[in-house]
Formats: sequence, structure tokens, C-alpha cells
Amino acid sequence: MIFSKIKIKLFILILLITASTLLPENRLIKAIKVNNPPKTDGFLTDSVWEKATVFSDFKMIYPDTDIKPTEKTEVRILYSKSSIYFGIKCFSSEPDKISIKSLKKDHFGKGTGDDLIKILLDPFQDKRNAYVFIVNPKGARTDGLAFGEHFSTNWDGIWEAKTHIDKEGWSVEIRIPFKTISFNSALTKWGINIERYIARKIETIRMEGISKDIFFYNPNQAALLGSIKGIKQGLGVTFKPYSTVTSSKDFQSGEKRSWKLDAGFDLYKNFTPNLVGVFTYNTDFAETEVDERRLNLTRFSLYYPEKRSFFLEGSEIFSFGSGIHRSFVPFFSRKIGLYNGEQVPINYGVKVYGKIGKTNIGLLNVGTKSTDLTDSRNFIVGRISQNIFEQSKVGIIFTKGDPRGDDSNSLFGTDFKYSTSKFLKNKNFAAGGWWVYNKNSEKEGKHYGYGINFDYPNDLLDLSFSYNYFGDSLNPGLGFLPRNSVQVFRTGLQYSPRPQKGIVGKIVRKFHYELYAMAYLDLNGNLESGRMFTAPINFRTENGEHIEFNVIPAKEVLAEDFALSDKIVFHSGSYQYTRYRFEFNSASYKKVTFDLCYKFGGFYSGNLRELQLGTSFKHNGNISLGVDAIIVRGTFPQGKYKTNLYRVKGDFFLNPDMGLMTFIQYDDESRKLGANIRLKWRISPGNTVYLVYNKSWERRWDPISRFFPMQDLGVFKIQLSVRP
Repeated sequence: MIFSKIKIKLFILILLITASTLLPENRLIKAIKVNNPPKTDGFLTDSVWEKATVFSDFKMIYPDTDIKPTEKTEVRILYSKSSIYFGIKCFSSEPDKISIKSLKKDHFGKGTGDDLIKILLDPFQDKRNAYVFIVNPKGARTDGLAFGEHFSTNWDGIWEAKTHIDKEGWSVEIRIPFKTISFNSALTKWGINIERYIARKIETIRMEGISKDIFFYNPNQAALLGSIKGIKQGLGVTFKPYSTVTSSKDFQSGEKRSWKLDAGFDLYKNFTPNLVGVFTYNTDFAETEVDERRLNLTRFSLYYPEKRSFFLEGSEIFSFGSGIHRSFVPFFSRKIGLYNGEQVPINYGVKVYGKIGKTNIGLLNVGTKSTDLTDSRNFIVGRISQNIFEQSKVGIIFTKGDPRGDDSNSLFGTDFKYSTSKFLKNKNFAAGGWWVYNKNSEKEGKHYGYGINFDYPNDLLDLSFSYNYFGDSLNPGLGFLPRNSVQVFRTGLQYSPRPQKGIVGKIVRKFHYELYAMAYLDLNGNLESGRMFTAPINFRTENGEHIEFNVIPAKEVLAEDFALSDKIVFHSGSYQYTRYRFEFNSASYKKVTFDLCYKFGGFYSGNLRELQLGTSFKHNGNISLGVDAIIVRGTFPQGKYKTNLYRVKGDFFLNPDMGLMTFIQYDDESRKLGANIRLKWRISPGNTVYLVYNKSWERRWDPISRFFPMQDLGVFKIQLSVRP
């Protein structure tokens, strides 16, 4: 018996050793240190580049995997004591077809139509988080943070990118100062990955992580960059003062135009290369783009993303839970400095975020000024998480404060997430759980919430399941929770084969067969809402078009009346109906694009049709014009229902550093026309001039004028950055 156990243990040991030897080792990419770094102009003609080691062994990821790319790419990496330099040559057999659609910063996300170079840097070698730098052939930049399968533009750094297009293709030179990024000074090797996207071919090639099941934004699969020695981050201090001149007028009050001169600053201090402190005084967000208007055909609040830079920086550290989707966000930063859609001035703010060893820390303390709507208030948020295993973490969160005036409102929670990209050898898998308790002015009820989730997000098969419980007295002052007193079940399956043969293989790049089910139950287990989302037809063509048809059965049980409008009211009771959806999107790399989405079918006691139309024209990145409309028509026993939303966007750029951005919106619900016009001129990295103009009109039935001016606001702002 003992001998048998020894044999079993020996067999397992040999199996583990054999398996470990079969795992591919991360390749080493060499960076060469130089005393006289190259000039960043995009030409790659400085003689110092001859010292660099050339890397060109890229492999294709899409459409086929682990084969030689159709176009050659060369990468050279140098560094000095103060900056790291990338020189990348993207050869093209058809340079006249290089795709450039935008020069707008942070524009490159999912579905972009631009040729791109993406660089991932993991200076901590923790294989969990990384910096991402993205450049298109005209030098337009996007930067952000990567974590697992996700990428966020919630981080902005000071760096340079210059490009050049010639008969061989395009080239880019990138300079990233070590003052811009945090790093572990004890390490001589960083994580690195580089990816190129060739838009006209819808082709993706990559340095490392050669599999469709490996996400580029997962640092765990990155190569190694070595050896980085003798670098400095400077004093780790950045002083960012600003000054504004504001002119505003309220046309309804009849008062004269007012003028205001204001100033403030942000002070950054890197306590260590991994831990950053920020103090902001009299914070200003004048340059922030206005929110997109949306039509809300539900009973609950809609989620709007944060856009203000102070709250975006380090925001990933404050993220909590997994599998919650947007049903619950314990810390929702838009609760600070905004109240009922109106801006509340921020007097001061203190934030500390970063890492100490394997511990991630986020602390926030913000004080707001008093207004006609609110008193001056103070808000506190704390988030600590510990990295465990290879890609997992466990953490806690604390919030205190409530813009509505409930000073007793506070929340404490804990969460755990297990994540791996090596499940069944090379698959992605994640599982997690969370729990929170909310203290507030409500004495009775269930003040807590909790949940679990499982996720298997892979290229061919994507499976997910989650269960979340939200108590009837869970009402976090600094959180987003549109619907409490419910239990939520979600499960989903997506099967995405890639046909290789026959006529279908020549036309279709990838199918996406989807089946998702969701159920909202009250705390006693009675159904409140149920929906099933199916996609029997869903595919993307080899040319980049997307075609999808959905069937969506739904059931709603109303405990109280729901008013869609003043005339259309759905009374309490049970409603069962089926909706349908058709969507078409043209290839994003084309100069002129079209998007269509048509939803139709039952809706509570009647029928509802929703048509979304959009078209855009993009020329060489310098001009981008887009128009879209949402037209809703309904037929119900109480009568007809109609509403419309129109949006027009126009971006005009001389170069990536100077551009005029316009955004005009009108909707029938508010009957307001709004214009947001922003001129941005980046004089040098970190030093920017803004000219912003906002104006709103109200539509009225008047024989003289249909649109009456309500308010306008003009702001001239100068933002500087000083780094000793």
C-alpha cells in the first residue's frame, strides 16, 4: 500500500516536471543603453539606431495564428538614463492604403479603423498590470493601463510619438520618460509586448502570446525586455498649475454676462517609483467632453462613464468585485462633484494610489464647496487589495459620504478574484466573490449585498455565470446601484467558430452564436424581470462588415405603475413579450461608414420600434464627421408614443497636437439643443491650451423663433506641467 502511494506521488512529480518543461519560455528582447539618444522625429535616420538589436520575428494572430505576417515589421529599442526609445518600421506593400481615421487622443479602442502599433510595458514584472501606448501612422496617441483581458484609457502620461510615411510603409519613434511611468528600480528586466494592426487586411500580428485565446492586454503572456540598468525617475514631483478665464450668461434670468478669473493646481509626488500621491486644489474640468445623451426606456438610472482626469487616474485600483457588470459599483466617482446633473465645485482633493510590494493601495479624500443645491461635504474612499497566486487578488473597500446629505452613509466590503490564463494549459478562467455592508439612515431591512461569478472567456467558447444579491436597504452614498431589493442571475454562452473552407470560409471571418439569460427576482424569490438574448445570426465578414440578428423574449412583473411618458402608463401586473433586433456595421477602416440597428416587437402592453442610424466620413485623420439618429415609435392602448435623439460630431485636426472638436445634440424629451465646442492645442508634452464653448437652447412653439437660448459658457484655460 505504501509502495503504491510512493509510485503515485512519483508519477505525479514526473508529470508536473514534464509539463513544466513543455511550457514555452518568454523570449528576451534586448534594449541597448546609449548616452546620446536619438531625436524623436519619426524618420529612424539617427546613426545611434544602428546600435540597437533588430526584432522582426512577429507572428500572426488574426486571421490565422502562428504564421508569418503578410507585412514585415522591425522593432529597435534604446534607452538612456532618463527615457526609453522605440523605433518601429512598419513595412507596407500598399503604402497608399495605410489607414488613418483619427488624430484624436485616446480614440483607439475596440473597432478602430486605423493602422496601429501597440506597446505594452510591465515595469513591475508582476504580470498583472501594465502600461499601454498606442500610435497610428500620423502620430495620434492613446495611452492607458492593461489588466488581464481589459484595457482602460484612465491613465494619461507625458510622452512623445512622431511618425513618417514613405514608399516603404510607415515608421514611428516613441520616447517615454522614466518620470512618466512607475517601475521597480531593483528589476533589470521588464515585461514587454508589441502588436501591429493592419486595418485594410484586418490583420493582427504580435511579438509574444501567439494564440487567439491570449489577450494582448494580459502582461502574464508578455516577453522580457532587458536589461534596464542605471535609470532615474528624477525627484518624482510634477506640478500642474492651471488658469482659466470664464465668461457665462443665463439668458432666462436676464442678467448681464459674467466674467471670472480662476486658478488652481495639481501636485504629484512619487513617494516611491510604485506609489503616487496627488493633491488638487480648486479642481477644474472645463476641457472634459459633455456626456452623450441617451434615451432611457427603462425604469432605472443609466450608467454614464467617468471622464474627469483627476478621478480617472488610478481608478483601476478602486475597482471592486467581478461579475457585477454595471449592476453595482460600490465607488462611483461621478457621485463626487456632480449632483442631479449639475457641477459641484471641488475645493480640494488628496489621493494616494499605487503599490507597496504585492499590495495595491488607493486612498481618496475630497472636499466639495457649497452650492444652491448642496452644502459643503467631505468624501472618503479607501481600497486595498493583495496580489495572491499568479494572477489573483483579494481586497477590501471602504467609502464614507453621501452627496444627498446622509452623513452616516458608509460602506465596507471585501472581494476575491481568482484568475488564470493557464487553465487547461492555455485557456482563460476566472472566478470570484464579493460582499458589502452599507450603513445608512434606514434602520430596518437588509443592508448587505454579495455575489459570486465564474467566467471562461476564450476565443472559440466563452461561458459565464453570476449570482448577485442586493438587499432592500443597500443604498451606498458613493455607489451606483440602480436597482436594489433583488437577486440577479446571469448566465451566458458564446460559440465563435472561424470557417476555413468553402464559400463560407471565403466570406465569413468569424461567427458569434450567442445565448444569454438574465433573471431579476425579489428577495422572496418571485420573478420581477426576465430576459433571454439569442443571436442565431451574428458574423463578421472578411472585409470587416458585421451583421447580426437577435431574438429577445422578455417578461416584466411590475409591482407598481411604470410611466413611459405622461400619457403612456403601464399598470402593475405581468407582461410577456418578444423583441427582435437587426444590426449592420460597415468596415471601420473605410472612409465612409454606415451603422444601422433596428429593434422591433412587443413592449409591455403594446409594440415599440427603435431605429438607430449613423454614418461617418473620415479623411486622413484630419477630418471626421459623424451623424447619428435614434427614432422611437410605439403603439399602445393608451395611444401613440414617439421620441427622437440626434447627434452630430465633427473633429478637425491640423495634427495630433491641435484640433477642434464639436458635439451637437438634441432630444425630444428635454427639448434642448446643446453644443459643445473644444479647441485643444498641446504646445509641448504636458503643456496645453484649451478654448471651450458650451451653449444650450430650448425648443418652443413660437412663430418667431423655435429655439430660445438658455445658457452659454466660454472658457479659456492654460494647463502647464513642471517636472524638476
